[in-house]
Amino acid sequence: MNKDRMDQTPKRGVEHKRLGVFVGKWHTEGDSYAVGQTPKDPRGKVEKWVSDETVEWMPGQFFIIQHSDGTVGKREVKGIDIFNYDAETEEYTTRAYENHGYIREYVTRVDGNIWTFTGDTERARVEFTDGGDKQKVFWEWRKPGEAWLPLCERVASRVG
Repeated sequence: MNKDRMDQTPKRGVEHKRLGVFVGKWHTEGDSYAVGQTPKDPRGKVEKWVSDETVEWMPGQFFIIQHSDGTVGKREVKGIDIFNYDAETEEYTTRAYENHGYIREYVTRVDGNIWTFTGDTERARVEFTDGGDKQKVFWEWRKPGEAWLPLCERVASRVG
């Protein structure tokens, strides 16, 4: 990632350009399942998820920044995510900052039109459809040592 190496200028490659699929304005709707959830009742109390995301390139086009503004049930959910490709490790990573104080890191992979995000306690599958204008999003979560449970299912539509 050339974190502190001023002697080597990073080079932008095709891997960086792939991040561009996320760039734009998105409206997202779906369901969240975490409230009252148990392994025997994995959907718990279903709450409506509605959010708007703006994703843009950081100048230089090595990173994309996503700003999220939404609600889950009656709770406000705001966040900033930073996506990048590290040529040294040959990995995509995503770091998410949320208004509830959480910071999450994900190893991010791409296979065709499907992106996966894997963290210690959360993971997601994002499938781009409709020529890249829709995202089908499925998140799961778990407590350490326990089984994965559905967290939310959403559809994001490009609005700009």
